[in-house]
Amino acid sequence: MSPRVEGYYVRVAKAVRSESIWAFVGGGFIGYVVWLVAYSIGNAVTTVSLWGPVVLILSAAFALWAVLWGRQLRRRGNSTLASFVFALPILPVLLSLGVLADSYL
Repeated sequence: MSPRVEGYYVRVAKAVRSESIWAFVGGGFIGYVVWLVAYSIGNAVTTVSLWGPVVLILSAAFALWAVLWGRQLRRRGNSTLASFVFALPILPVLLSLGVLADSYL
């Protein structure tokens, strides 16, 4: 193996540290809790057909913000916080899509 290819593997291995994995899991958990709060508020106030699209739009906007901020953090070298931020919107978007699919299909 040439040194260049070997160096690539070393850089990749350094990028995936245990802190980054735990930050990703924590981000996913926090995103899930935020979605549950939005779900509970929406259920208490109105019907799924009204709050479902609103929560999906807010989740998509949150995902766009997370991607932009996560890229900026990653460029600065803070991979742990970037992993956390990248994981935040994953479950809210997927769960909102699931609720809408269940409601409308």
